[in-house]
Amino acid sequence: MPAKILPAHIAAAITQEAAKYENSPLRQARVLGVLASAGYSAREIAGLGGTPWDRVELRLALLRLVDEGKGAIDEGALPVDLAGCIARLSEANQRLMLTRWLRGDFRSARHAERYALAIEADEQPQVSF
Repeated sequence: MPAKILPAHIAAAITQEAAKYENSPLRQARVLGVLASAGYSAREIAGLGGTPWDRVELRLALLRLVDEGKGAIDEGALPVDLAGCIARLSEANQRLMLTRWLRGDFRSARHAERYALAIEADEQPQVSF
């Protein structure tokens, strides 16, 4: 387990600060990113703030999103849940997914999420025994 460079009481205060930005997902992600950089896992951050860990994981994933994706979130053109799925992809595939989403190639956000998950599975290294 990595060492924490912030004590728990400060980390808890940062989590409370992040909760204020619930309607600004990228800003919230940046605040939570401070804790991740300080050695806290998504599960630990979630425990500090009483938030579901997968929601914290989603916000932290937004930090890996290419700039065009962050801009699309700010403009309201990209749903946050879909952005979290896209952020798990390589940069090239993020750009591909964003282009296709913004062009209207998917029936729904859920359809695009399933597509992104399939791409993510293809990007994983194949293990052979």
